[in-house]
Parts: sequence; C-alpha cells; structure tokens
Amino acid sequence: MKSRKTSKTCTLARRQLLKSSAATALLFWFTVAATSSNPVVGEEAEPASENGLIHSDGKGCYEPTWESLSQHGAAPKWYRDAVFGIYFHWGIYSVPAYGGEKYPRDMYKVNSGTYRHHFNMYGDPAEFGYHNFIPMFKARKWDPDSWTRLFKNAGADFAGPIAEHHDGFAMWDTQYDRYNATDMGPRRDIVGEMVRAVRKQGMKVVITFHHMRWDYYNAGRKLCPEGVGVNDPKLSGLYGRSYDLGTPEAESWLAEGRIEKPKHQAGNPIFESFREDGYNKFIEVIDKYQPDQIQTDGYTCVRLGQDRLKRMLAHHFNRAEESGRQVLISRGYDAHHPYTPSEMWGKEVMISRVIPISCSVQNIERHFPEIPLSLPCPNIWQATTPIPGFSYSYVASQEDKTPDQMEDSVNALVDGIVNVKCKNGVTLLSIGPKADGTMPDCLVKILNKLGDWMRVNKEALYGVDCRIPCEADTLRFTRKGPFLYAIDLEKPSAPRVIPGVAPVPGSTIRMLGSDEDLAWYQEDGNVVIEELPDPLPGDHAWVFTIRVGEATN
Repeated sequence: MKSRKTSKTCTLARRQLLKSSAATALLFWFTVAATSSNPVVGEEAEPASENGLIHSDGKGCYEPTWESLSQHGAAPKWYRDAVFGIYFHWGIYSVPAYGGEKYPRDMYKVNSGTYRHHFNMYGDPAEFGYHNFIPMFKARKWDPDSWTRLFKNAGADFAGPIAEHHDGFAMWDTQYDRYNATDMGPRRDIVGEMVRAVRKQGMKVVITFHHMRWDYYNAGRKLCPEGVGVNDPKLSGLYGRSYDLGTPEAESWLAEGRIEKPKHQAGNPIFESFREDGYNKFIEVIDKYQPDQIQTDGYTCVRLGQDRLKRMLAHHFNRAEESGRQVLISRGYDAHHPYTPSEMWGKEVMISRVIPISCSVQNIERHFPEIPLSLPCPNIWQATTPIPGFSYSYVASQEDKTPDQMEDSVNALVDGIVNVKCKNGVTLLSIGPKADGTMPDCLVKILNKLGDWMRVNKEALYGVDCRIPCEADTLRFTRKGPFLYAIDLEKPSAPRVIPGVAPVPGSTIRMLGSDEDLAWYQEDGNVVIEELPDPLPGDHAWVFTIRVGEATN
C-alpha cells in the first residue's frame, strides 16, 4: 500500500492503516527490535523512504504501523547530544511526604509501613482515603520559573513535568478527567505553566505518563467496604471503575505482559473505556503542549494496546512534522532485567518488546549509578533515576542529611551521569518538590553542586562519541573530534597511568578546570601523567583532555 503526502499537514482521516497478517507483523516487529537505530559513532539519523510511506527528506505522513513508524528514527540529534534532563514526581502523594510516590497504593496494604503511618497520622484508610489529600495539595508557593532556573543552572538540557502518575490525578487542564490540578487542589495547569517556563530557559520539553494503572488501587478495593472510599462509584474518576476482583467483566485482560481476551477468571480487567481515555489523554497533551519528548512506562504502553499505541506515536510524529520539531518517545522496559547477550556488541545490549527501538528510546530504571554494560550500547538509551540517596518524590525524613551524606549523593550523581553517557545513554533525573511548591534545601544544594561540576566538565559529555573500550578501572572515556576525554571517577594521584591511550607526540595534556600543561610520557602502550595540578580542579570526577588524532567516524 502506498500513501503520498502533498503538504506538511496530515490528518488521521487521510491515513489508512496498513493491513497485514498477524504472523508478518510479529516477524517485522522482532526484526526492528533487534536492529540498531543509532550507531555508537554516527551521523544524524534521517527517515528513509520506503514503500512510498514518507519522503526521503522526512517531510511525510507517518502511518500507524511499525513499518512506517520505524522510519522516524529513535532520537534526534539534540537528544543524542544531551547529557541529562530533569523531571519531578509532584502531586497528591507529596502531601503525606512519606514512603514516596507509591503512597497511594501502599497506604491500603494492611501491615505495610505506609499503612501503619497513615493509620497513625490520618486514621483508617477506608475512612480517610487518598482522595482526602486532594484539598491539601495547594502548591501556594509554586513558582515554575524559579524551578526551571534551578534546572538550567544545574546544566540540564531538557526538563518537564509528569502529566499523570499511577495515582490517576492529572496535572493539566484536561477534559477527560475531572480529577485534575486545574479543577482541584492547586487549581493551576501545572503541565502548561511548566512547559512555558522550560521553553523560556531554552531547554527542550519532556512530559511523562504513568497513568495506565487501573489496578493500582486493588489493595484498597479489598480493604474498603462496598460503596466506600476506593469502592465509591462517585470517586471512580480517581480510583477507576469498581469491579469484582474474581469475576471477568471486561473486554480484555493483562496476562504475562500481553493483552488477551478473557479465557478464565482473572484479577485485572482492562476496560475499553479506560484504554480509550488513556489514549485521548496522550493526544490532548501532544496537541496542547507539543512536547519534544514523551516518556512513558512499559506497562502504560502494553495496557494502551498495540492499535492505540501506534496511532498515538503517529500523531506525535506527525504533529512534530507540521511544526518543524524533532521529537522522540522513550519507554520503559517490560522486564526487570532489560539486557540480552549480543555476539556483535559484547556481553549485553538493551532490547524492547514494547515499541521497536527503531522509533523509540529504551528507558531503564534502578540501574544507577552503576551501569551493567561492559560496552557502549549500540542504541541510544535513557537511565531514569532519583538523586542517589533520595526517593523519586518528596519524603520529609530525607531532608535530615548530614553534609557527608549530601556529598556522597553529589558524587554518586556525577559518577552515574558519566557512566550513562560513556555507554551511549542519557540520564533523566527525578526530583521531589514539597507539596507547597517549594524545593527542599538539600535538593537545591545538590543541584547547585551538580551545576558547578557541569560548568567545568560538561564539555567531556555533551555531543560526544563513545569510545571502545569505554572504561578502564576507575576511568571512563568519551571522544569528540581529535580529543579523548579520560574521566576519573576516583580522585587521581600522580603518576596517573591511563591505559591503552597514545597521545599525539608533542601534544599537551590538561585537566578541565586547569590551565596547567601536564608532563607525560608514553610507556608500553599507556600514557603516564607525571604530575597533577595542586589543588585538583573540583571535587568530583576529574577530566583529562588528551589529543589522540584527527576526528574519525
């Protein structure tokens, strides 16, 4: 089937879904999932022309098929050059300031620490439910411009809000959910205001989605009596439709990561109306705020369903084409260990069974600051993490950090960002503001220290190519043009041996943040730096700049 585009505007009514057999579609999907979409050292990926789906210059109409969407490419150059971005877990769950962003689920789990905390502070969760926190989330001191200035000063390349987390409370002015921050709580369009503030600072915009968790309150469904709290039909806009946990009454179910028709009783029905609302929320945010990056978790992709997922991606890509923007989507993995052996690329690479890597970026959680990759991943990827030592969202007890603990967090954060970038990744850092809209002092101090390091050393991370090998003992390597950057994660001392490096004869070696030329000599294929600046420049991850030859591809 062929589809030609004669203008940059492309409407859904003009698009035709490519039809193929299930076997053919499945074969193609696994083929593109195993294909590298962004080489370790490469050029800007341009959409290709195939079967007349889009023009060779990329100014075409993306169809809601993997064949067409895969021509988009995984990520634009601005993202591949980027070092890190910042988003924030901020919402109703920030009010209790205990247990993190999972509070709305865990408060209903009898005998859990969060349940006991809630019972002692607020009473029985069946009587004081999660919805009772909404009037307490006022954000009266929130100034989005002060946040984005902080993010920019920290060295972030992109930033943005969570549109909706697992709790089901939308943080934007939406017509699809009356439980939203414009009509309740702060009574402000958090997403809209944040997007404007981010763009004012010249950063790209990321908006994240984690909202397809219709089963998130199952513990509450078991705990609360019929018609009360989570089981109150009047509160279904927040908690979801109440249903008998043992009786199938929906069109599809989630079974081992796949959406299937019900064959037997199961505990997690996926209501068609829930999936349609989830899809409409994506489209609404794309149209209202035009994000440069959409980040979503893997379960949200699965629960949205393949048809709606592909239509959402096509809409995201086509709206960007209309406005001349370069966009991407990053998505969570669908297993706790997202690495698979690869004979071509070494011991581990990342794969996805959710969206082909040819049109998306794999997002990894819980693998920071140590990254279990021995070589750079051939595909651009993303590591999502809170600041080491902190939760994703605000927890009051975490403000009681000693100066040494704060310094440890800064050190681990810098090391993690370096580890990710030298292995062809980008870091997405989560912070947790207070419910009143202020930023905890400890986070401000950490982000300011990160900014101090970035102003001196970001040169070694931004817009670089990966080098193979990318690490040796405590050293991490990147490459830009004729220069090799050797980044030492431990405080170096002289003489410092940098293995497997051959500088251009007669060239100078320096450390970023210092104008001192360092004496060195070559020995057995290694460079030995005889003396170091005293004092060393900075307190974290020290960078040597070494001229090794002309730029290579």
